[in-house]
Amino acid sequence: MNKVYQILFLLSIALFVSCEKDDGPKAEPLRDFSEQYATDLDSIDRFIDTHYLTVDSNFNVTMTKIPTGGTQQSIRTQTEFPLEFKMVNKHDIDYKVYYLKIREGVNERPSRVDSVLVAYRGNLVNDTQFELAQNPVWFTLDNVIQGWSEIVPLFKTGTYETSEGPNPVTFADYGVGVMFLPSGLAYYNQVTGAVPRYSPLIFTFNLYELNYRDHDNDGILSKDEVANPGDNPLDYDSDNDGIPNMYDKDDDNDSYLTRFEISENGVVIFPYPTCPSELPKHLDASCH
Repeated sequence: MNKVYQILFLLSIALFVSCEKDDGPKAEPLRDFSEQYATDLDSIDRFIDTHYLTVDSNFNVTMTKIPTGGTQQSIRTQTEFPLEFKMVNKHDIDYKVYYLKIREGVNERPSRVDSVLVAYRGNLVNDTQFELAQNPVWFTLDNVIQGWSEIVPLFKTGTYETSEGPNPVTFADYGVGVMFLPSGLAYYNQVTGAVPRYSPLIFTFNLYELNYRDHDNDGILSKDEVANPGDNPLDYDSDNDGIPNMYDKDDDNDSYLTRFEISENGVVIFPYPTCPSELPKHLDASCH
């Protein structure tokens, strides 16, 4: 019997050691955001300095690598569409986000929480195309990668005409842009479709149309539920209850719904009714 127990004991140890060795590949530790940003920015800078820009008469954008000995001006040095950038703070990092304003557009400008109708192309910095939407699709800017919500609102929609036939809607003078996104403002460590982990991304896009949204259905568009025009609606909480006004049905926490404080017989009053404090009624808990 002792020999039997000894054999079983040895077998259990062997099984334990075997399981320890056969637990598959371990998950890659999350990379440091600042170190990855430095790597991404270097890759983006090299792309900008080694590629040239072509824009045809229909505002279709192509970016091509400058051949050896080529005399084309790089994206950075060309002056027809000056390279611009926006600083975005996230992960305690000031991200530098380059973009090209090929055409600003002539109509309405979305906020970062509205819906937009766009056509777009996505590329990696090695010139690989990972996504293409030639037919326009709707996106809500507060439900996509942050880079989009930062850059698309710098552009405007265009105009359109409707007619019968195979192309019932024709757009004109719409915004056309290019954005160069560090991975920290994109998918970072997630594998998404054909996008590898830690990939800086390049998007060209056409901004055709938008829908302003009212997330809490209180009669005030979400883009207007801010202290100052152009502020991020996700950052404004007038009653400090932890709920941004764009989601808060009672903006001043006085137990009177905002939509009742700004309307009469179901019709929104604008400019919004004010209190003796000169604050709008829906932002002053002392009057209703």
